[in-house]
Amino acid sequence: MGKEIQDYIIGSMLVKNFIDKFLPNPGDNDILDFTSRFASASGSDVFNLRSIQKEQDAYQPFINSMQEFTPQLLFVNTSKNADTKNCTSFTFNVMPDVCIYADGTSDGCDISKVEVHIKFKWNDASDTFTRHPGVDKPIVSQTDKGFDTLGQITTYAAAQLSVQYCTHIFSVLIIHNRACLIRWDREGAIITNAFDYQHKPHLADFFYHFARASPALRGVDTSVTPASDEEATLTRTALKLDPTTHMFKVAVPRDPAVEDSGWLTLIIPQPVAKGYPLVGRWTCTCPLLDILNKKVVMFKDSWRVSIKDVLPEGKTYRLLKSHKVCNVTTCIAFHDVIHAVPQQNTQTIKFRNTEWACPNQAVTPHTLHRLVLDIVGEKLTDFESSRQLVQSVRGALVAHHDAFANAKILHRDLSVGNIVIYRGKEFLIDWDLAKLLIIQGPRQTTHTGTWQFIYVRSPCQKHPRRPWCQGRPRVQPLCHFVDGLDVQGELHEFR
Repeated sequence: MGKEIQDYIIGSMLVKNFIDKFLPNPGDNDILDFTSRFASASGSDVFNLRSIQKEQDAYQPFINSMQEFTPQLLFVNTSKNADTKNCTSFTFNVMPDVCIYADGTSDGCDISKVEVHIKFKWNDASDTFTRHPGVDKPIVSQTDKGFDTLGQITTYAAAQLSVQYCTHIFSVLIIHNRACLIRWDREGAIITNAFDYQHKPHLADFFYHFARASPALRGVDTSVTPASDEEATLTRTALKLDPTTHMFKVAVPRDPAVEDSGWLTLIIPQPVAKGYPLVGRWTCTCPLLDILNKKVVMFKDSWRVSIKDVLPEGKTYRLLKSHKVCNVTTCIAFHDVIHAVPQQNTQTIKFRNTEWACPNQAVTPHTLHRLVLDIVGEKLTDFESSRQLVQSVRGALVAHHDAFANAKILHRDLSVGNIVIYRGKEFLIDWDLAKLLIIQGPRQTTHTGTWQFIYVRSPCQKHPRRPWCQGRPRVQPLCHFVDGLDVQGELHEFR
């Protein structure tokens, strides 16, 4: 993941500005109290880690020194305890050196509860960030060891963001006697300049502020709240979930453009940890229970690309329905989640062009978007017969054609995973990459789509203005999928 994330790193931000911006003093913190604590601690033996030769010998002394500033939090040495509860499907261990918890009861590594994770490296060669970046010197070290370190800390951040309802998280990278603070969100990461944490108060100041910050500033998605015991039990039963599954509550307006349109109250399960790249839409879909109507519906939560010519998916569904496009599900509620606390919204791109930031044009703005569909379909790959498979693909192609001809919308992500079957009828879903035909040219610099279904070359690319070519390269890969199933023998038993 190190090489994948390097184009989405913004830095280096002055550490004082970082703390003031993302963890501002609420006004009731006694600055003199912190100053006296740091002066006392930095002069004591317990705060002196410089003489420690082995990295693993530094964990506990570090915990002892920093715990003084954050009695509200619990620092745990997790260097030998991988998360075996949430990350069992991973091909690598999620095992930060130190994890920080707010509940005071956690033991070992539990990425679903961790507040801040810390990674130690005791060799300068493993530093992932360059000391003095500039126009001709990237912020990320181009050494193998540097990329290894970046891959590790990115993996931990991605796992934490995937299994918690968070808007952002913080982590700390320590290279012997220097530290760097990092803020992660779905656009990338903002890093601070490296500083001597034993003689400068910045790291202790960060923990001091973090311990006293509101949940919103810490990164908790405050639009998601714990479900009541009754709501949780009712939903687990309806969805046939494990009795130990943690359940949450979220509300989505039926129509964000209408003030009194009403809200759907939905009970959702805790997300599952995934080892995917950190930056991007991070689409999460799941069936859930509409409490008021006692109906199981489909919920989608994703960080959509938030640029001028990209429609929110909920609006695209409404546009398709207004043009009577067939084989498209009904979106019964949707909205962009804009938090009242500015720091909860994505921040990375806002600092891309600051004077202290290294040149970086890859970062793309993202906004949290939620929608609810009225059906929960079966996967296309769960077809009951070859006839149903072919009919379903045909139905998706009809929807694709109707959207193109009637609504002037191109789906742009026609793939197996975006076709579902519900009570024998097929539906084309996932319109978040759809494009209005009136928009000319690319809308973003990064490539989007389902890679195995991106058509690389066709005669239509040579003659794009011919009527018979309009939209055609987008549908041909789906036909290849049916051929592929036949080659693999998956259709054989249905003949």
